[in-house]
Amino acid sequence: MPSITNLDETGRLEPGVVLAVSGAESENDAILAIENYLRVNLKEHLELAVPEKCENGIYEVRLE
Repeated sequence: MPSITNLDETGRLEPGVVLAVSGAESENDAILAIENYLRVNLKEHLELAVPEKCENGIYEVRLE
C-alpha cells in the first residue's frame, strides 16, 4: 500500500506543493494513490505534474 508524504512544511495542498509517494510499484500506482489522497482531502480540482522517480524508489509529484 503506497504511503504519501506532503513535502510542504505547513501541510497545505495547493499548486506548487510536492507530494512524495513511497511503496508504489509503478508510476500508475503512485498517481492513483495521489488521486485518492486528493479526493479524501477534497482537493480533486488540483492537477498533477508528471511523476518523477527518485533513486530511492520514491515518486515525487508536484501539484498544479
